[in-house]
Amino acid sequence: MADFFGEIEKAIGYEFKNKELLKRAFTHGSYPDGKSYQNIGFLGDSILDFIVAKVLFECFDDHSEGYLSKLRAQIVSEKPLADAINRLGVSKYLFVGTGEKKQNISSLPSVESDLYEAIVGAIFLDSGIKEAEDFILRTLYGQINLSAKSQTTHDYKSKLNEYALKNSLVHRYEMISGEGPAHNPMFTFAVYINDIKMGEGKGKTKKEAQQNAAKAALYEIKNKKLFGKN
Repeated sequence: MADFFGEIEKAIGYEFKNKELLKRAFTHGSYPDGKSYQNIGFLGDSILDFIVAKVLFECFDDHSEGYLSKLRAQIVSEKPLADAINRLGVSKYLFVGTGEKKQNISSLPSVESDLYEAIVGAIFLDSGIKEAEDFILRTLYGQINLSAKSQTTHDYKSKLNEYALKNSLVHRYEMISGEGPAHNPMFTFAVYINDIKMGEGKGKTKKEAQQNAAKAALYEIKNKKLFGKN
């Protein structure tokens, strides 16, 4: 059992003070002896959501709630978590029932993602939020970057800025209105190119409204073939 613990701890980069927590994190519900990882995985799921939300807020604090929610959903979904377990190579240590072992259920993405959440929960119970955060960032950093890059492909302001520079155009954004209560505002921006209004957009943040205005302007430019070559 000592070798079992040591191999897992080396793979995940964390040494447990309470080995029973580690064992529980690796006990599937089909295993007849001991508590399963179900409840500890439930805890880990909540911690994972919190940590990823915290990291995304720190990196993209001027983005909308919708943007951050979409990004978080991509990162904490089944495939990225299962991929992380595969990279660590620890699903083979999972305690499962005899029938489930024959079916090799430990290699199922749904089981691997559950295992990831259980590890997070176990680390939290063993040492607290900081160690849990370190594990998450260490194992999901690549996915966080990948998801962020996939979202920036929709950075219409950058695309419009690039187009304007390429074609020696002057563009500016102007706020038309800011309405609604402080907890739920709605902004409207227009974008002008060479003092010609080319697009208008709304959003819950000024940046979101500007992005939507830039998107509308790019649509006009593309379809009407204005100002220069794309």
